[in-house]
Amino acid sequence: MVNYPANTDPGPAVAVAIELLVRQGYDATSVDDLADAAGISRSTFFRKFGSKEDIVFADHDRILARVQELLSRTTAAPLRSVVDAALLVFDHHVGNRKTSLARHELLHQVPALRDRELVMTHRYQRAFRNHLLSALPEGESRELTAVAFAASVVAVHNSVLRQWLRAAVDREHIEGEAREAEAQELAARLARDLGALADTFASVSACEATGASSAESGRPAVVVAVLDPTAGTEQILEAVRDALT
Repeated sequence: MVNYPANTDPGPAVAVAIELLVRQGYDATSVDDLADAAGISRSTFFRKFGSKEDIVFADHDRILARVQELLSRTTAAPLRSVVDAALLVFDHHVGNRKTSLARHELLHQVPALRDRELVMTHRYQRAFRNHLLSALPEGESRELTAVAFAASVVAVHNSVLRQWLRAAVDREHIEGEAREAEAQELAARLARDLGALADTFASVSACEATGASSAESGRPAVVVAVLDPTAGTEQILEAVRDALT
């Protein structure tokens, strides 16, 4: 079991701000409105959050810092440590269900915010890649493995997260315990899928370590997988497996 870092909640100011932006409308809500709702002054708001757009993703900054902390102190194998970090991100979203759903609704209302969400996704991917570059053994394909595995993990994570968000919206009426059970089931599936992904990449690395050639191992030396951002988990995993086998 992964010992996740504590204190990854978005904080009351962030939760209140996102809910107000959804209820009142992004353009219709001023920084003064957000500061009042959070119980802080305008100057404190700017000092703490920066802008109206920044507060929407303030908890992402916090969880990214926790991801980097986890990766910096992990004793797990490089690929598994990235899997653990991705599960930490998913756990954060599920554990802060109300805020995650409110932001999901806000992004549907304000398409311009999706660009900022994409930037945040790239930041997670860069953190995973940088860890792998520093932790994987030296070899010709280390950089390719780091880039490909980081991208694949983010793609699979985001696919499952989208499924959870859609299901959470559609099944808002069901009891809390049932919702929790569904979230736990999806988290377990994500762990299995990411574990299978790590095993697939590890098998390629093992072939390299033993000096087997591409022809001898039956696997390519270079990994290329085109990942559609809208693809489902199975499509993503199949694309990666096709590229690796």
